[in-house]
Amino acid sequence: MVKVFEPIVPECYVERLSRCVDLSWDIFRSRFIAGRHPILREAPFQHHFANVISSVGQLFCTSRDDMFHVDLETRVENIRGKSKFVDISCSFPNAGVKCAIELKFKTAQQGAQDYGRIDAYVDIESLELVCPVPYTFGRFFMITDSRIYRNKSLRGVGTLFAMHDGYCNPLGTPITCGYSKGREHVTVTLANQYTFNWEHSGNWHFLAIAIPWKKMTDLYRKAEDFK
Repeated sequence: MVKVFEPIVPECYVERLSRCVDLSWDIFRSRFIAGRHPILREAPFQHHFANVISSVGQLFCTSRDDMFHVDLETRVENIRGKSKFVDISCSFPNAGVKCAIELKFKTAQQGAQDYGRIDAYVDIESLELVCPVPYTFGRFFMITDSRIYRNKSLRGVGTLFAMHDGYCNPLGTPITCGYSKGREHVTVTLANQYTFNWEHSGNWHFLAIAIPWKKMTDLYRKAEDFK
């Protein structure tokens, strides 16, 4: 019997963009671990990762009408009454499907892990607030060589803005830390529950959090519907 060919690129543009971003993350980590991208700060992380996403995204364009765009520092208005700059935006504009990506790169030498935890939660909440409008879904990616983030805290900020391996955040519960200088008035409420599953290679630890899309019918249209 002749086997039916099944394309590896999904027809649904939401699934297509999701797979594109996740594959780009895997490729980027492989290159980072192997030393292709020597990174010491967040800015090079942003630029190198965006370049990988752009390259992979072009391969996910299957028809002549497909377009794939990647932008850095896209401004979004009225997120908790303020402007928000999304680290990386990528999209299939012909299909109206967009992904917002926030990044964190923290080293043990930098310290300030309490700030790092709080800021990570703020980024995840921001991604929830920009989805599904103007973004369809989001991703939060973090790289660190500090084991403190993935280890369980027994006191302090780490018990409130917990990120240790296997942790699930409380759903819809406001989290406030009133005793971290510089972050005293930060309150975060996450609408979704996430499991913080860390991966590591050598001294480096990696975290990926997927902010889900809303299951709106028009987002599940197939590629031929947009031709």
